[in-house]
Amino acid sequence: MNLLKVLPLFCLFFNPLFAKEKNFSKMTYVYQRGKQGKSSTTTWTVEKKEKSLLIQGISVWGKTCVTTSLPFDTRSFSYQSKDREKAYYIDRNGPCLIAKKIENGQVTQKKFDIGSQFWIQEFDFSIRDFVLSNDHSIKFYTVHPTRLSLHHMVAIKSNALDRVTIQGKSRDALRIKVTLVGIKKMMWKADLWFDPETGDLLKYVANEGPNTPTSVISLFSKTTHK
Repeated sequence: MNLLKVLPLFCLFFNPLFAKEKNFSKMTYVYQRGKQGKSSTTTWTVEKKEKSLLIQGISVWGKTCVTTSLPFDTRSFSYQSKDREKAYYIDRNGPCLIAKKIENGQVTQKKFDIGSQFWIQEFDFSIRDFVLSNDHSIKFYTVHPTRLSLHHMVAIKSNALDRVTIQGKSRDALRIKVTLVGIKKMMWKADLWFDPETGDLLKYVANEGPNTPTSVISLFSKTTHK
């Protein structure tokens, strides 16, 4: 899901994915999003190329592109609005993240030093190996592209499976809670449910900060390509 829609702000251990589905190097996911009685759809493609993962999301608002250096770290992020009035770019250069936004012709740029820590910009897709592992939590940094603000986050795995209904069918799902680190965790959280066998995101529930409406994003379809 696009960070612009869900972070208050708001990929990868994909080796298990391609180990389980080794005959496929590309996947297409369609997600439906509901918010305040309105619905929309985003189509994501995830493609493995050598040691990189290419992630692309297309919605009615615009296009998101993410490049991840396998197995985990985001290398670049970009978003271009459909009307071309807004664009956001983030790139990793060694220990630093270079973030730039262009809105109505105005350009703003910031630099963040995160050392050797993980940068994960689209964690819906990018924590797949964590989902499939025995690890209980993982910390990472992400950047709010419209505010050009850096956020330290943690994903914590539930100890038991939940039952969720997706497209009218009830199924087992592993819940992972994502929050800000430290005292800021009271400001925002997201609940994500993943398929425990494939690591696919099934459902996402979060708002954009205190007193903002909740968005619910659910998997509508998945297609694998040879």
